[in-house]
Amino acid sequence: MEIFTMKTKKTMMTRIANLQLGTKIVGILLIVILLMISSSIAGITMVLHSSNKLLYQALAGSLTYSAEDISRKISNIESMTSAIVSNSNIRKNLITLNDDESMIRTGNAKSSLETLLADYYQTYKNNNISYINLYYPGGVVQSYEAQSSSVPEQVHREVIAAANNVSGYPCAVTDYCNSYGLFLGRDSRRVEQMNFHRLGTVVVCVDMNRLIRSSTSSVLPSEETQYVLMDNGTEFYHSDGIGSEQLKDIHRRLRSDYGVVTVDSNRYFAVQGTIKNTSWEYICLVPYDHIFAALSFTMVLALAIILISVLIAILLSRMLIRSVTEDFRRLVNKMKAFGKDESKAPDIGYDYSGRIDEIGVLHNQFDQMTIKIQDLIQQNYVNEILSKDARLKALENQINPHFLYNTLEAVNWRAKAIGEKNISSMVESLGTLLRETLSSGSKNFTLSHELEIVQCYLTIQRIRFEDRLTYSQNVDPAILSVTLPHFTIQPLVENSVNYAMEKSTEVCHIWLEGSRHKDTIVIDVINNGSQFENDLLEKLENGLITPHGFGIGLLNIHKRIQLTYGTGYGLTLFNKDEEHAVARIIIPGGTYAESIDRR
Repeated sequence: MEIFTMKTKKTMMTRIANLQLGTKIVGILLIVILLMISSSIAGITMVLHSSNKLLYQALAGSLTYSAEDISRKISNIESMTSAIVSNSNIRKNLITLNDDESMIRTGNAKSSLETLLADYYQTYKNNNISYINLYYPGGVVQSYEAQSSSVPEQVHREVIAAANNVSGYPCAVTDYCNSYGLFLGRDSRRVEQMNFHRLGTVVVCVDMNRLIRSSTSSVLPSEETQYVLMDNGTEFYHSDGIGSEQLKDIHRRLRSDYGVVTVDSNRYFAVQGTIKNTSWEYICLVPYDHIFAALSFTMVLALAIILISVLIAILLSRMLIRSVTEDFRRLVNKMKAFGKDESKAPDIGYDYSGRIDEIGVLHNQFDQMTIKIQDLIQQNYVNEILSKDARLKALENQINPHFLYNTLEAVNWRAKAIGEKNISSMVESLGTLLRETLSSGSKNFTLSHELEIVQCYLTIQRIRFEDRLTYSQNVDPAILSVTLPHFTIQPLVENSVNYAMEKSTEVCHIWLEGSRHKDTIVIDVINNGSQFENDLLEKLENGLITPHGFGIGLLNIHKRIQLTYGTGYGLTLFNKDEEHAVARIIIPGGTYAESIDRR
């Protein structure tokens, strides 16, 4: 038997030894994964068992806190009624309403009471107060008339009658909690001829549904939380989702301060106790089915995560095993590719520069060899060709602008020679505009320089349109040295010429005005014969209008000014009247040429 066992063991070990390396690694990983799954499931089961017990205690404590919050708010409201009846201004105004017959003084007293009640309502409305009424023998003052008018006046009279019977102490009326709310009443009295005389009665209505929701949502934000309030065993308030028969069943089944009860095939976690500073008893119910579903979902999610982790581990292990044999295949392919084309390094889609294993060393040594070979080729052949090509490109870039400038100079000379002054002026202006356009110097130029560019442009346009185009300029000489982004004004003048001449056959007048306004400089380009669309820049910037032609230039000018000086400056487009359109540039008044590199 022992020989058979040894032989079987040896056969098994031989088979294992003959397995491929990938199969061995996968087998080891599967054993480790199975052990991890077993331990994880056992740990999750133990944690859930312990968490159920802790959950019961935590829920009970949280629901008990909600009862303490209800008690606190009721106490706050009682303190508020005490503050109202003892407030000297309120008492003085009540005495005026009781004793004074002057309509002016009683009217002032009532207005003052309305203001004071509104202040108390705003201060204490977080305690879920619906409204505050102050009744006096001749009438009533209301903090929230719309809410108060929805409650029958008979209810208020019952609260007043109950408050009259407790000699100035707070009185709670719970008969209408399910319909109108909880009512608290309190008398304000004064001593008169050795007797207490009632000045008025404070009636406070508390929205019970809001009170319960706000108190329970602070610890358990669930709209399905149910609440029951009882006074000496008699129920006076219950949530909408609970019926009378259910209340009896819950009260009978709940044998301790908290526990799980089943009502109409639904399970609830219930807590019962007494609200402090009152004789009220409460029962709070939370649907336990949702809690159990959440715990079950957590368990399923944990198992799903474990299974996904197992699948990922298996996939990663397969990738790792395959990479061992893949490395050799890549090295062979790299050698073949380099043998076919030595001018570039083979790209196999994998970087071995960070590998320090044996395969990585082979790949890195081969890569270094290819780099050295390519360096030799680069030095002896490619670099020389690229150098010649670069020199040719540089010569071409020098020839093209100079050729164009020389051609314009030749045309200008020829025009002067034959007495064509208009052609000469146009060529000179065009040459100036061309040099400005191709200039690679400073990005900011003086206003004086920009106006020279405008004059060059208008020289061409006035020869073209003759008497149909006029131009006038009124710029404060003190601002001519101010700087602004290059080519800021000329595109606006060009825009005026194009749109005015396009939409009108009349004479186009263009005015350019510039002046200082406090800490800013304003430059206006005004033309007749065209109008700007309302909010044109905003529409271009927000994509409501597709920019094209001069629309792109307008938006470009606006953004360049803002990038240079900040968002408080820029371009503004508006219509002065039905005949004149204005493009206004606003820049800061301190941007002078002394502080900026000039051309």
